[in-house]
Amino acid sequence: MRFASLLVYVDEGPQALARILLAREIAGLSKARVIGIAGSLPDSPQADPYAVGAMVGETAGLFRDMAQADLARAETVFRTALGDDADQGEWRGAAGYPSDLVVAALRAADIAVLGRRDPARAPTRSPDPADVLMAAGRPVLIVPPAPARSPIGAPAVVAWRDCQEAQRAVASALPLLAASSIVHVVEVCAPGQVNDAWVRVEDVASFLSRHDVIAAAQVISGDGGPRADQIIGVAKQHRAGLIVAGGYGHARLREWVVGGVTRGLLDRSPVCLLLSH
Repeated sequence: MRFASLLVYVDEGPQALARILLAREIAGLSKARVIGIAGSLPDSPQADPYAVGAMVGETAGLFRDMAQADLARAETVFRTALGDDADQGEWRGAAGYPSDLVVAALRAADIAVLGRRDPARAPTRSPDPADVLMAAGRPVLIVPPAPARSPIGAPAVVAWRDCQEAQRAVASALPLLAASSIVHVVEVCAPGQVNDAWVRVEDVASFLSRHDVIAAAQVISGDGGPRADQIIGVAKQHRAGLIVAGGYGHARLREWVVGGVTRGLLDRSPVCLLLSH
């Protein structure tokens, strides 16, 4: 299995350049296409009952021009970062909510490469990875600020849970897992489930081995604390550059709500995190 195309979100945040370079490196594993995307939602001018229509229109036009300038700067960052691989790149920038634009554009890509949620820029200047994860039919690779190490060439950790989300995540991550030095398939379970957990993780490790991925199984008893923190602890122990997990959540009224483990990994993973819902 290989990635044929990657979608990377570009903004003016300090981590954007590193995110594009990582997407370029991953694309280089299989000569994949890199699609850069940015969204910017023009701010709405405050209504002034004493302003005439022309003034309101001029203000709205100014905000639209500012949004277009954001997109132009993002395109420059993207094309500069691709450098000699510019012929493998494609640019998509548009006015609109970034999360919605990314979800729609993922019809053209195997995976989205995003940064961690930036409260200062989301939702009008950068996407919320949780929103993309829950609405898209593709996996999402979240790159934290200053990741401890690259996901390519370093060990990886699969945070296993016996459900369809985890199965999809592992299958989606195969191109990256194949580029890892070793994959640790880990299940954090209740003390009474250790024997069953061993059967599950050994099955997953065998599946990966049949795809020529070096894999090892590991079972850890839950310590009563957040399971996301235990998974992160395992990743640190193995000096991993990637965590792969299912993305769990549900719809509540008009918004998606992610589960506690997913939220903990999204907020605190020190390395790249691949999630699939």
